[in-house]
Amino acid sequence: MNYRREIDGLRAVAVLPVVLFHGGFEIMSGGFAGVDVFFVISGYLITALILEDLEKGRFSLLSFYERRARRILPALFVMLAVCAVFALLWMPPSQMMFFSKAMAAVALFASNMFFWRNSGYFDIGSESNPLLHTWSLAVEEQFYILFPLFMMLVWRFGRRPLFWLLVIFAIGSLGLSELGWRYKAWANFYLLPTRAWELLAGSLCAVWLASNKKQDNDLFATVGLVAILLSFVLFDAETPFPSLWAAVPVGGTVLLILFAGAGTWTGRLLSLKPLVGIGLISYSVYLWHQPLLAFLRIRSVDTPSSDMLLLAALASIPIGYFSWRFVERPWRNGSGSAFRSVPRRRILGLSAAGLCVVLGFGVAGATLEGFRGRFEPGLLAIDDARYDKSPLSAGCYVETPAGGGLSIGALPRSECTFPAADGSVDVAILGDSHADSVAYPVMKALQEAGVGVTTLSLAACVPFEGYWHTRARCDETAAQVLDWVLNSDIKTIVLAGRYSLYVRDDSFDNGIGGVETDQMGPKTFYQPLVRGQTADATLANGLHVFRNGIRRYLDADKEVVLVYPIPEAGWSVPDRFFKERLVDPYKDQLAIPYAAFVDRNDAIIKLFDTIEADGLTKVKPHETFCDQEAGRCFNAVGDTVYYYDDDHLSTAGASLLADQIVSPILKSLAKNKVQTISFAR
Repeated sequence: MNYRREIDGLRAVAVLPVVLFHGGFEIMSGGFAGVDVFFVISGYLITALILEDLEKGRFSLLSFYERRARRILPALFVMLAVCAVFALLWMPPSQMMFFSKAMAAVALFASNMFFWRNSGYFDIGSESNPLLHTWSLAVEEQFYILFPLFMMLVWRFGRRPLFWLLVIFAIGSLGLSELGWRYKAWANFYLLPTRAWELLAGSLCAVWLASNKKQDNDLFATVGLVAILLSFVLFDAETPFPSLWAAVPVGGTVLLILFAGAGTWTGRLLSLKPLVGIGLISYSVYLWHQPLLAFLRIRSVDTPSSDMLLLAALASIPIGYFSWRFVERPWRNGSGSAFRSVPRRRILGLSAAGLCVVLGFGVAGATLEGFRGRFEPGLLAIDDARYDKSPLSAGCYVETPAGGGLSIGALPRSECTFPAADGSVDVAILGDSHADSVAYPVMKALQEAGVGVTTLSLAACVPFEGYWHTRARCDETAAQVLDWVLNSDIKTIVLAGRYSLYVRDDSFDNGIGGVETDQMGPKTFYQPLVRGQTADATLANGLHVFRNGIRRYLDADKEVVLVYPIPEAGWSVPDRFFKERLVDPYKDQLAIPYAAFVDRNDAIIKLFDTIEADGLTKVKPHETFCDQEAGRCFNAVGDTVYYYDDDHLSTAGASLLADQIVSPILKSLAKNKVQTISFAR
């Protein structure tokens, strides 16, 4: 097929927005659509090459796979090797295990399936994933494996049947993506069946141009370029993708392939040397941009500045050039390629061997728990803290399902209930995920004391009536919990929660680089004190719900142990402390300003201080984890990490509170027992 300079220029138009999007360039909020442009270009070029060989009767599957191996694998292997080195140097074992599994998936051309099952493309954690971008390579590789077989089977019937079969499959794939984004968003994003229509759009261009003379058209080509550029600046992470919306960049690319040429201004624009130059190195630029950004984030203790991220993203261009010049080109089939004379059998053999090495590394890393022997025991203890969670969580912490709403079933839950020897259950631990994080050591201590105990924790819900939000139907679950508790023989209720989540609309910022990224979403209060959605209204109404909820238990003659707000950290404590210890082996503490805790929770603490009752015991975690005189709240001390993420106590951290919660419960139960015996006499 004839070389088209404007196609290489179009590659530059595709790759630069992807790089800028991942580099945090806000104007390119839809830069991810550059991948869709790549898919169309790939479908067009691959189909045109196969058609040309089929028409001349010289098509060979082995020859096709050899060309793909020469084109894709050398630069990929070099990138993977460099990533493996830096991963071994900087990644904690937990992250190294994930990286190793991703390496294995890359070797199997299945990284899109791996990331579908393990991460979302727009998730915050994905930013530190050096191999996330290989999902699109996997989609193309799967297409390259299957599509030539399809072409060989259908070609015998001629171009016309081929064209219409491609139309049918493309429409079917597009329809599947329209269903997919509604019901299985990440499968829809990552997998070939819902991406195939984008590649097939390019294939249809190739079949059309093989049967019809190319007609340059300035209007159509201009519309195509504008459509692509608009998708880069108007789309964002909330745009369903792929879907009919993806038809904008896909359709724009089709128009450019069909109608842009030397006779159009768009063709001349795309043929400019700078664009063609970037287009030629676009594959290597794409390969390197994500590892550069990911390892910058991995190595940086503080979140990299936007300027640093943009600089790292743009660094992929010169690095991509060197990769193209010294890795890609020598292995190509074209004239001047250093390894052009290497026979096909050896190329395929070397490719298979390289994939086996990558697969072996991945399997070894996953099997050997992220090569734990790289680090000293203190660092390993810090990294392991992310797993130091309550073993009861699986059955006793009820997550909000994807569709919203909670279902807690019959209460009490048998797997969360540990009766005393006489079958009695005197204590219930209730709340949200913060209650879940403190429950295990408390329940263990109560069991050892012979006290029956049960627990139930609900994602993003407090066990008080009058509150609802979009992620869970807290009003319904609160009513169910209250009905169960108030009509039971349970004597003591332990209440714990991330109370700031319900009275504030802003994210927690610890003031020294740790900023929470997960937003709660809209909140609704029934019978509110203050109307409206202002911050003051949310605070007043939330405090009103807390006061009434706590009083409801006290008025029902239940003893209440009220756990005050647990200080939030604002950053993943295991991640942050690991990085700081890696930089400074003598670092023995991680802390945030006490003022950040007070600013976040002052109104809640003041409210709780005003609630008084004979049956009320108050436990103040900030007195355990914070040094008010020093002005710090500790996240970790020595090798002991108090949190397994950015706000939930690890079992080690929760154990520091257990005695403060358990002691008043045991005293109260003992007192009641003495009184009962006295009355009996």
